[in-house]
Amino acid sequence: MKRPHLYLTGYRGCGKSTVAKLLAAQLNLPWTDLDDVIESTAGTSIAKIFAEEGEPGFRHRETLALQSVAQHRPSVIALGGGAILSPVNRTAIATTGWCVWLDADPAVIAERLATDHTTGTRRPALTGLTPTEEIIAVMNQREPLYREVADVRIDTTLQAIPQIVQEIETAFVRRRAEE
Repeated sequence: MKRPHLYLTGYRGCGKSTVAKLLAAQLNLPWTDLDDVIESTAGTSIAKIFAEEGEPGFRHRETLALQSVAQHRPSVIALGGGAILSPVNRTAIATTGWCVWLDADPAVIAERLATDHTTGTRRPALTGLTPTEEIIAVMNQREPLYREVADVRIDTTLQAIPQIVQEIETAFVRRRAEE
């Protein structure tokens, strides 16, 4: 297989980690959450990395983590929402895998993040805006990059996780058969 990995990208709260775990089980592949790799390698939380090293320090760690996991055996990889900001990362994603962009309505993302107990400790605010305003602003900035890297876009706003997993699995199996 030319591009062995299946990457999931999209804004935080779109379901990447949840979908990756279930999708990997369906495809009988290992799965990795890139944020977990970054935290494990750093020995600290993403929020603390942001506080101590700023976003540039975090993004550097993110690139190193992606380069590392891209060298491993085929797997499902949940990317951080901003992994696509780096041209180096976008190239790595395009050359080592097939990418699914999970998208959702900003108001739904805000609701999901508000009920996620890890948001405050793991996901630092990226702007001084309200949560919904930040989501809209950041998504508008990143949308062209998500479009550039994604092979498929799935709107997760109204879909249940099992439906999303099934849709990705069907498309991925079809793609593998065509290679």
